[in-house]
Order: sequence, then structure tokens, then C-alpha cells
Amino acid sequence: MRAKLSRIGLRDLALFVAVAGIVAVAAVFAAREAGLDGGRAGATDGQLSLSLSVSQQICETERAWEFSLGESRRDEDGNWVQSKTVLGWWRIPSLPVVWQVSGGQEPYTLVIDHESADQHGDYEGATGTAQVGCADASVGTSFWPLPEIGRLYDVDPEVDSGWKTVRAVVTDANGDTAEATARFYVILNLGGGTTGEILKRGETYRIYDRLLTAPSSYDIEVGGVVEQGCEGLPAGRRCESASGFSLVGGNAWILLYESDLAEDSRGYSGVAGADSSQRANADAALDAFAESVDAVPRPREESTP
Repeated sequence: MRAKLSRIGLRDLALFVAVAGIVAVAAVFAAREAGLDGGRAGATDGQLSLSLSVSQQICETERAWEFSLGESRRDEDGNWVQSKTVLGWWRIPSLPVVWQVSGGQEPYTLVIDHESADQHGDYEGATGTAQVGCADASVGTSFWPLPEIGRLYDVDPEVDSGWKTVRAVVTDANGDTAEATARFYVILNLGGGTTGEILKRGETYRIYDRLLTAPSSYDIEVGGVVEQGCEGLPAGRRCESASGFSLVGGNAWILLYESDLAEDSRGYSGVAGADSSQRANADAALDAFAESVDAVPRPREESTP
């Protein structure tokens, strides 16, 4: 008799568990429809937050190149007429910037450095990587279908050396937003240097394939190249061409050998040549400039966004 009662009890228990399971599943589906569950489709998990990170701290670039299409046609008089359509500016590299979203309610959408997508797709989801251009994207951008062209800037972004702050905004399904920033340093490559180029004070450039940083107290203007004769050179000077650099407003200049940017000579003019304090300031600036060869840029307090 006890065995019979035991079997009936187990059967009833199984039936109860099955019914309870069905009720529980139904409750989960009802909760999801109402947006109350903790599942992925309607997740709410505390305050919405966003973080950005960059693994590469320096981006080197030349100035942007014009990307255009040309057309030749005959006018009404039968003369050949050429026209050009500028499609954008290109050849600016990009760096990977990783985003991470937590909290809020999915789905998430993002705007990173004024863009909601790159050539690989839209910025969506809790985590991902954006290819952020090393120039100012606020001028407007688009993407060419060919991967070797990629991002086009609507106008010349006039890239220059300096810290770039990447700002991002995430928006969740409720319309709530969160922001984050990351930074990397842009180094403008000037190649062999062009007469008249200005190196902004405190910023780092690549010239003759070496890094040079303008002193914090003066802008530097790139001068011409001096061809050194091999006869009659004083001791310590090389039979080698040197490039000139001058302090903007400082009445002083310096010649650096093109091969390694070692100092050849320096000189003064105007007030700086007569005033000892101004000459001392000019000397300190030229010393800092000459000693900056190959120095990697470092964050400065005034660069903090």
C-alpha cells in the first residue's frame, strides 16, 4: 500500500513540475513583451556608460591629397575643354579606437569623432572598433567603395601636428546618452621640409625622416637649404648641406645638417643680437629645438581635454 501511494505521489509531483515549468516560460515571454526581463533584447542594467581606448598613441600622416575626376570635352567651337570635379580629400590614415558600453538598454548606437560608421559598417552594439581618421572629421566625411581609397574628407582638413581628442556619444533604446573621450598624437610628416612651413610651438614633426619638436616659447619657420662648400670650412663643420630654421619673432636661426639634424651653426640678428636677455631666450629655444631630435611627443598638462 505504501508503494502504491509512493508511485502516485511521484506522478503527481512530475505533473506539478511540468505545469509549473509551462507557467514560468509563459511568464518569461510575457515579461519580454513588456520589456521587463533582464535578457539581451531589452536589457536594463544600471546607468548607461561608455569607455574608449586606443592601443596606438601616435598617428603619422602627410597632408591630405585632393581626390578628383577630370573630364575633357569639346565646346561649341570644337575646342577641347577640361573640367575637374573634386570628390574629396584623402590619404589620411586612421587608428583603431575600441568602444565598450555598459548599462542602459540595448540596442545601442554611437557617434564617434563625428561619424556613425566607417568603411566597415555602422557603429552599433555594446562593443566594437571604429577606424578613426587622424585628421579633423568635423569638416564632413564620406566613404568611397574602393577600400584603397576609403575615407574622403569633404574639404581639406588641413592636418597638423598635435593631440587629437576623439569624442564619442552612445544612445540607448530609451534615448539616454553617455559620452567618452580618448586621445592620440598626430605627427605631420613634412618630408624634406618646405621653405615657409611653420612648426607650431611645442609640437612634433617629422622632417628628413627624423622627429623634431618646436620649442615651447617660439614657432619655428623652415628656411632654405644651405649647400656647404668643402674648402675653407672651420674645424668641426662638415662638408654637407644643412637646412635652416628660424625662431618666428625671435631674430635667431639655426642650421641643422640634413643627414642627421645635428647642429651646424646658429646666428642672430636685430634686437636679439644686441640684447643679452633676448639672446639668452633665443639660445635656450634653439638648444631645446636642436636637442629634440627623435624625441617622441609626450602628453602635456595643457593638452588635457
